[in-house]
Amino acid sequence: MKHILLATHGTPGAQKAEKLAAQWAETFGARITVLSIINEAWGDMTCDDWLNTSDTRNKFGSYVAGEIAKEIGTVWERLKKELDGLEVNFISRGGKLEESLAKTASELKADMVIMGAWQKQQAPGFRDRFENKKLHPYMPCPMVVAP
Repeated sequence: MKHILLATHGTPGAQKAEKLAAQWAETFGARITVLSIINEAWGDMTCDDWLNTSDTRNKFGSYVAGEIAKEIGTVWERLKKELDGLEVNFISRGGKLEESLAKTASELKADMVIMGAWQKQQAPGFRDRFENKKLHPYMPCPMVVAP
């Protein structure tokens, strides 16, 4: 194993995947690419009726994009410290969760994808989850779900 693709958004379940990826990267001498996916659905929020001018819509869209960038930045800064000493790259993609993950794994020629398991209690603010029946047909490599 030479290249691990780690899908994370920093929630408690995803942090289990982060730890597993770090352990395996150290054991096998693999590099890690940390992937943050911005679900395409957030863009639908800019179509609400109360956003009745293009200026208001654009300001709101910029605000939401800025908040997402801050959240991703916070996760990446933490991981830079926690994964210090390992070869790590960071990328973000936008789109459908399953398609974005599989496409990125394929483009990077990842040997393995590691992600967190569904948690009984979702982290505050996070509602998007991978759907297994949508994800599995796309996957170009093995996927490990960290318990």
